[in-house]
Amino acid sequence: MENLEFDFEDQFVGKGFFEIEEDQILFFDRLAMRVLAFDTEGKYIQTLIDNGEGPSEIPRFQTSVSGGGFRYFMDGYTILTFDQNNQLSNRAVLDFYHQSDLSEVENNPSPDDPGIYEVKYWGNQLEIIDGYLYTKIESSNPKFNFVMHPEYYTDSYLYAKVDPESGKVLELKGKHPRIYQNYKFLPHFDYYYHDLVADEIYLSFEPDSLIYILDKNFEVKEAFGNSGKEMDQSYIEVSTVEDWEDYWRINRAQKGFYKYVKFFLEEGVLFRTYTLGNSDPLVYEYGDNPQRMQIYKNKQLIGDVEVPNFFKVIGKIGDYYLADGSADNPDNEELVLYRFKLSEE
Repeated sequence: MENLEFDFEDQFVGKGFFEIEEDQILFFDRLAMRVLAFDTEGKYIQTLIDNGEGPSEIPRFQTSVSGGGFRYFMDGYTILTFDQNNQLSNRAVLDFYHQSDLSEVENNPSPDDPGIYEVKYWGNQLEIIDGYLYTKIESSNPKFNFVMHPEYYTDSYLYAKVDPESGKVLELKGKHPRIYQNYKFLPHFDYYYHDLVADEIYLSFEPDSLIYILDKNFEVKEAFGNSGKEMDQSYIEVSTVEDWEDYWRINRAQKGFYKYVKFFLEEGVLFRTYTLGNSDPLVYEYGDNPQRMQIYKNKQLIGDVEVPNFFKVIGKIGDYYLADGSADNPDNEELVLYRFKLSEE
């Protein structure tokens, strides 16, 4: 494994995330709010979208996805759509309430009502399926939420299907796996990671050793997966908002949980990263939680290796797999991208 060297001279770049787009490496700079393009060797090419209010500029964003010839950004509840020329072509606001009775949302919330949900800001991940935008969601409704109500983990939905033109939420998709019913409760680990490949979605949940394969309607087709090595999954369960706040950093820094999945159809190879946990009771920093990566070939585990923290496989160019080392790192101030090969494929 090696670090790719970048020739970009701005010393303050680094808080953001990488994506691979054809033969270019894109960095989505969430500090300066811009999109930078590099070649496969890290040479700066151009700034595709800059910060600002102009036709080829963006004021701010949290996450992004490309599909169908467009690039979509999410800024809070605002959806910004850029065309193939990196020009802003549409701006819409997410609308969860257009078919909801607000009195029912407040007094008698139903898990099937989009009006009780909001964007899942922390760990959000957008996707484009058949021209529709999908965003992760959650509910903090006082009568239906992830801290106090067991039915949340059986009845709530994971994703909202959105019309990117109007911003209207059209459908709710996806359910939690059964493992969440073993706890009361795990809001600290109510996070999940997916990869869309062809017509299948590969989905991994933080406390669950299984990797689920879903169809495009978010229905589970099958599951596979192995437990990580020496993971400490003695999670601290919570049932109040105060507990949720008090134990957040302890659970995230000191416990083991599963993270990103990335599947390569042609090779039949899937990578999944996970943390082990840290036995030091004084550890509160995410960067002190060691990380490993599982390697699957045709759904069979063929490797389990130590990797740097904040390691996220994002694509492949030529013979090299590429992994982001900048995303999720709160202290990062440089461009970190790894590339590696598998010794046996």
